[in-house]
Amino acid sequence: MEKKIEPAMAPTERIYAPLSPRQKTIERQGDVSAPYSVRHPQVRGGVCEFCGVLDPKVPSNQQYKLCPHYRGMQLRCTYCPDTKDTDDVIYHSVLNIADHPDNPNILVVWCNSYECSKKHLERFKVGL
Repeated sequence: MEKKIEPAMAPTERIYAPLSPRQKTIERQGDVSAPYSVRHPQVRGGVCEFCGVLDPKVPSNQQYKLCPHYRGMQLRCTYCPDTKDTDDVIYHSVLNIADHPDNPNILVVWCNSYECSKKHLERFKVGL
């Protein structure tokens, strides 16, 4: 009696073990939702929180202009009135920076004052 030799399986005929179902996130439903956007490093007193002081000869409220995150930009709070001095706001507050939820080419900047933070939250609150 001869033994019959089975040919090797072709790569497309490999048998794979069944995979468990892919873990997915659960949709959140409720009264209020908010759009998602990418956050960028904060500017604290004019200094980027990631880069720090890059040139000690440049004033601190201008340091963020030297870092690669905000090079060449003039940041200002979106919600502060035009009567406020932009450099004074940058020097005395924390600027939060994020991509606009609807247009990622636009940055939304708001300072840590109560009024501006409240305006920012109200602007992007979406009622269902």
